[in-house]
Amino acid sequence: MKNKTVIIVALVIVIVILAVILLSPGKKQKKETAKSESEEVLVLAGGSARVIVEQVVERYKQVSTDKVVPTYGDSGAICAQLQNVTNKGDILVVHDPFMDWAVKKGVIEKWDKMGYVDIVIVVPKGNPRGIREFKDLAQPGLRVGIGNQTYATSGVMVREMLKKLDYGEAIQKNVALESKGHQERCTAVILGSLDAAIVWSVIANLFKDKLDIIPIPRELYVDSVTSATYGVSDLKNVKFTVGLTKVGARKKSAVEFYNFFVKQLDIFEKSGLRMNPY
Repeated sequence: MKNKTVIIVALVIVIVILAVILLSPGKKQKKETAKSESEEVLVLAGGSARVIVEQVVERYKQVSTDKVVPTYGDSGAICAQLQNVTNKGDILVVHDPFMDWAVKKGVIEKWDKMGYVDIVIVVPKGNPRGIREFKDLAQPGLRVGIGNQTYATSGVMVREMLKKLDYGEAIQKNVALESKGHQERCTAVILGSLDAAIVWSVIANLFKDKLDIIPIPRELYVDSVTSATYGVSDLKNVKFTVGLTKVGARKKSAVEFYNFFVKQLDIFEKSGLRMNPY
């Protein structure tokens, strides 16, 4: 009986030892997984900032092993996500007036300006309709694409410009497409369904091999305009901004990426941002 008891105790000890050995790697893996998840940086970016974010992320890979996960979409929808899902989103990249709105909502720890974005006219390569200036968009029968005049910042800019011009009504009659997507309008011009479109300079630069870009004189720009949804924008100097959220401020990885992001001035300028205000 005594020998039997000794054998049982020995077996129990062996089982315990094996359990410890088998479970230890699992615990280690769990810790490593948790660490990996904590190092991920979630970037919420407006679609018009995509070209900038992608370049910054690629450059960051050369100096950090932290995983940066960008998501892109309509700036208004992104801000709504940031407000309603407060535990998601470390970095916010948007243009005016969305950063000011996010600050007022209390979800931003700090933010910085990347530069200023302008609207430009894009036409097919070779400019078959001979568009040289903003007034030429009033040509009878021209098909013009612009941003949504209620919800898109660029659309509000055009709306206010047209109000003060004696040929504004003629341009308005030529508007064949209103959309939030700048790339959508560029593509429509390339495919021939539009003769011209007004888009952000940073988006126009993406298609400069297929489109001619015509600047819009700054004297046509209007002063600050109030948006019922997101606040006041200085439409002469529409800022592109990057912000560290309150959630991101609690993560070392997000803070480090933010500090890296704001220093990439050459990427901002090459992407078509204007570095100085009017």
